[in-house]
Amino acid sequence: MFVLPPTITHQNALKIRQEGLSALSKVADERVVSGSELTQFDSTALSVLMAFVRAYPDLKIIEAPKKLVSLSKVYGLETLIPISSSIE
Repeated sequence: MFVLPPTITHQNALKIRQEGLSALSKVADERVVSGSELTQFDSTALSVLMAFVRAYPDLKIIEAPKKLVSLSKVYGLETLIPISSSIE
């Protein structure tokens, strides 16, 4: 499992994308990304998640903040980014 950091913005998105793809590549079974620690983000977080989904179509994203789920709906990405559960 890869846990997203507390903050994702345009300033750190590339680094997080690289770290996440590297971590997910080492997982042999179910690939999961947790948003449990994510508190500050902008739409750049969606681009990071899309990169993960492109690389691993079977990816599951859990514990995403409700605001991130809402943002994915605003951008019409809710069917492309598999956010399966959310937290406050």
